[in-house]
Amino acid sequence: MARASFNPIPLPKGVSFGNAEHGYSVKGPKGVVDVKFIPGIAVKEENGELNLSYSITPEKKAMLGLAVALLESAITGVTQGFQKVLTLRGIGYKVQKEGKNLNMSLGYTHPVVFVLPDGIDAEIFDPRARDDKNWIADITIKGIDKQLVGQVAANIRRLRPPEPYKGKGIRYKDEYVRRKLGKRAVGAE
Repeated sequence: MARASFNPIPLPKGVSFGNAEHGYSVKGPKGVVDVKFIPGIAVKEENGELNLSYSITPEKKAMLGLAVALLESAITGVTQGFQKVLTLRGIGYKVQKEGKNLNMSLGYTHPVVFVLPDGIDAEIFDPRARDDKNWIADITIKGIDKQLVGQVAANIRRLRPPEPYKGKGIRYKDEYVRRKLGKRAVGAE
């Protein structure tokens, strides 16, 4: 990342860069993302590109890659956005979206209500023809802030993580859950 950080970061059309109260502000067609100041790193906009500079010390050189990654993800967020897809699996599990709330039935004695924060939207895909009876729905979390999208998806997954015996629970779309054999299969040997 350090070699890539010497190259300027191009700003796409329709994206503007400016200073904010505690850092930098990247504004685009989808919204505004704020990036905090990173000590020892200076960012300047010149000719539609962002140039980063730093004083040469090992600590500041290490932070340069972080600054590039944060600015590039902010630019991607305001132009394309980010999304994470969660899969709900388990017989009897349900999910419904009502305004900014996700109402879920996850096998507990009470319904679970998850309130979506500002800047985050959720879509629910309920498959009509199910070959897999355990697959209940897909929850797509969308937003322009990469860190916030990932944190909300992790918080939803934490409500009912996938268990290894039947695979029931909430998992990421591309997550592999290693299945364990039960007591009956182990005792049969």
